[in-house]
Amino acid sequence: MSNYEEFMEEKQVIDEMVKQNYVIKNINGTLEGDVVEFEKLGKTASRKSIRLTNPDSRKYVTTILIKGQS
Repeated sequence: MSNYEEFMEEKQVIDEMVKQNYVIKNINGTLEGDVVEFEKLGKTASRKSIRLTNPDSRKYVTTILIKGQS
């Protein structure tokens, strides 16, 4: 898989989480990639996490966090 295809797959997952009203709660950098924890608040709190291995995906999620998750 090309670097671009990998980025687009990870970006799609991130965008879907944000679209479902999940917010970024924590980013933990590891040697294998960044683990991003999302949380959805409401009647029942829900947490999900994903591992981003592509450098562009890690930049993208950081940009979303800085922009206030808009």
